[in-house]
Amino acid sequence: MLRTPRGTVTKPRIAVVVPAYNEAANLPGVIASLQQLRQRRDDWCWSVTVVNDGSTDDTADVLAQLAEKHPVTAIHCPVNIGIGGAVQLGFQVAVEWGADVTVQLDGDGQHPAEAIPTLVEPVLAGRADVAVGSRYSKGAGGAVSNVGRQLGTRLFSWLLRLAVGCKVKDVTSGFRAFGREAAVYVSRHYPDDYPEVESYVPLLRAGFDIEEIPVQMSPRKGGRSSISTLLSPYFVVKVALAVLVHLTRAIPERKKRSRDT
Repeated sequence: MLRTPRGTVTKPRIAVVVPAYNEAANLPGVIASLQQLRQRRDDWCWSVTVVNDGSTDDTADVLAQLAEKHPVTAIHCPVNIGIGGAVQLGFQVAVEWGADVTVQLDGDGQHPAEAIPTLVEPVLAGRADVAVGSRYSKGAGGAVSNVGRQLGTRLFSWLLRLAVGCKVKDVTSGFRAFGREAAVYVSRHYPDDYPEVESYVPLLRAGFDIEEIPVQMSPRKGGRSSISTLLSPYFVVKVALAVLVHLTRAIPERKKRSRDT
């Protein structure tokens, strides 16, 4: 429970943002797992927003059907704006709603909804501004990426540690929880192309505290990742250059936001 400045005890507001591109096969399971958690955690106020990022499969139809059955806000982008734009759009909705914690959860079914309370806890407790669900922290277990992507993640982790002192191992994880101020920051300033890795530079330079939480993730249940094995070398080079570019930019100003605004 949270207390407002006047001392009134209120339920924490937890927003979940699900970016989805061609995830028609996975969204029903993702929404079902979120609904199950929602029923168990009625001590929280919930908001679930799915951003359909210009999908070319049946995602729009599947999402429309799910939104009729479950308390889900569906946003349909007429064209693909990229993962960064989709996440930022969802965070803008969460900030406007007044979320205490905003959770980013991919639409591919790899991120376990039942781990959300563990991810949210350090943010609600004030120990961290951002909590990262990690496949590579001790105690995580579960499915991990292929060897190529694991090597890429290690390279990015090393680069970010060198550049901004980032201690996160799973820097490509899209399963993260943001406190109010960090969510406002993301809703205003978020990279476009490969945001998970790039975002650590401005977040850490702006002084946000980041904690890594071990999470057991699952293999993708359907469809395929937007980053194929063929594109991995291009991905590595482009992200590394983007990180270096972020180091040269001015740090965007942090803006505090109270729960009642």
